[in-house]
Amino acid sequence: MSASTHNGFTKKDIRNLVLIWILGTGFAVLTAFASLALYNPELLNPTRDMATTHWLSAPVTPIAEAVRVNWAFTIAIIFPFLFCPIMTLVYCMVKFTEKKNKQPSHIHENVPLEIFWTIIPAVVLVVMAVPSYAILKQLENPPAKPDVVVEVVGAQYYWQYYFPKYDVGMTDDGTGDSPVYFPKNKIVQLNGTSNQVNHAWWVPAFGIKFDVIPGRINSGWVKSRHTGYFKGQCAELCGALHAFMWIHVKVVEEAEFYQWVIDNEGTIPFDEIEKVRALLGDEAVAPFEIDETEEVEA
Repeated sequence: MSASTHNGFTKKDIRNLVLIWILGTGFAVLTAFASLALYNPELLNPTRDMATTHWLSAPVTPIAEAVRVNWAFTIAIIFPFLFCPIMTLVYCMVKFTEKKNKQPSHIHENVPLEIFWTIIPAVVLVVMAVPSYAILKQLENPPAKPDVVVEVVGAQYYWQYYFPKYDVGMTDDGTGDSPVYFPKNKIVQLNGTSNQVNHAWWVPAFGIKFDVIPGRINSGWVKSRHTGYFKGQCAELCGALHAFMWIHVKVVEEAEFYQWVIDNEGTIPFDEIEKVRALLGDEAVAPFEIDETEEVEA
C-alpha cells in the first residue's frame, strides 16, 4: 500500500516506527540487566589488594543493594528516551532522503504527539522519584537502636574514629595499614563532623555517602552482610591532598572485632562480657570483670 496517511508517512512507516520504539525499549531493558551483570561478585569479600572505590563495587549492605537495583530500574525506564529517538532519527534520515522524496512535506505541528511527549516523561520522573526517595529516607534515618556507634572526624588529610561504648579510637592515615574495624551483620551508626573544612565519607560497596562538616553532626549507617576489606574516599574537595584522603574499613566477624578492641586498649562493657567470654574465652574478659570482693570492701 503506497498511499500516504499524512505528510508522506505510509502505514508501513508507522508500523516500522512502532517496531523501532519496541526495540528501543527492549535495548533499554537489556542495558539495565547488563549494568547489573557488570558487578564483580568476587568483591563481596575483597582482600586489601582487591579493595576498590569503583562505582561497580559489589554491594554488601541492604542500602547498597537497593541502590544497585534502583540504578538498573532507572536505566530501564529512561534509556528508551535515548535509544528510541535516535533510532527514529536514523530511520527518517534513511527513508526520507532528497533522492527518494523530491517533493518535501511541510510538518508544522502534531498536538497529540506533543501532549504525549510532555506527559509521558513527567510520569516517568514521578515513577523514578518514588523508589529513589524511599532509599534516601532509609539512608538518612539510621535505625533507632544501632549495635555500634562510631564518631567520625574528618581532618586534613586523614580520618579519626572513636567508639564511645568501647572507649577505643584510631586514625586512618590513608595508607591502609590501619583500617577501622566494623563487625559483620551489626548496625554501625556513623556520626560525622570535621575540625577544619568540609569532607564527605563515601564507601561505594556500602552504598553510603554523607557530608562531614564543621560545626554539625551528620549521620549514616552500615550493616555489612559480608566480611572483607573495603575502600572509600573523601568525596568533597577538601584541599591539596584531597586525592590521598582514603577510607579503609575492615569488616570482620564479631569475635575478631572484640579482639581488635582489646588489642587497641579499649574496654568491654559489662553487659557484653558474657558474649565476649563465649567468643574469646575467660582470659580475654578477665581485665574487664569487676572484683566483687573489692567492690564490697569499698
